[in-house]
Amino acid sequence: MITVGLSLKDRPCLVVGGGQVALRRIEKLIEEEASIRVVSPEVVPDIAVYHEQGKLQWIEAPYTSNDMEGQQFVIIATDRPDVNEAVLQDARAVGAFINRADVKEDSNWVFGSSTQIGDLDISMFTNQVSPRVSRLLRQDIERRYTILAEWLPQIRLWRQELQQLLSTPKEREQFWRTYLGESEFIQILEGQGDLVKENIVHAISRIRSES
Repeated sequence: MITVGLSLKDRPCLVVGGGQVALRRIEKLIEEEASIRVVSPEVVPDIAVYHEQGKLQWIEAPYTSNDMEGQQFVIIATDRPDVNEAVLQDARAVGAFINRADVKEDSNWVFGSSTQIGDLDISMFTNQVSPRVSRLLRQDIERRYTILAEWLPQIRLWRQELQQLLSTPKEREQFWRTYLGESEFIQILEGQGDLVKENIVHAISRIRSES
């Protein structure tokens, strides 16, 4: 699979199933402000609450092929293989993206473990082998890179200024290679970034005075 980032805001997403597996995926879709339709005779309480809050539409009935109309992303998460197979075939027929919980090989889009550190969004995929490993990686990244949240807004401002001061992408790339290389990055992660910041500020000041 190719790893891509998709905006699902207002995109039609069909979830067939109403258990805990469906709930975990639904909560990700809610974060993305997707247009969610859940089809299941029964759902866990949290899904019912989301329905009452207007965050999704719950069709309290068994799945039928008519439920697939207009859907672009489909999550298959019932505990009945025969129902899952029927949904799969209908989804394939309309060319929808499919995430099937019980047979990973039938999925052509998957949920990674993700985290946000300031303006930095990081997603991790373990090729559907181990959700546990994904969670551990996410926790490690959150501990290791939280300090970057303090740096990203300032780096954005520096980049904007350098786009005005240095006319070519090659010049700007060389600047960052010089002042924010691997050793400087390690210094930042170790909480010793004051000298890195000082060097960048002085370098930009020098370029500004010479321009």
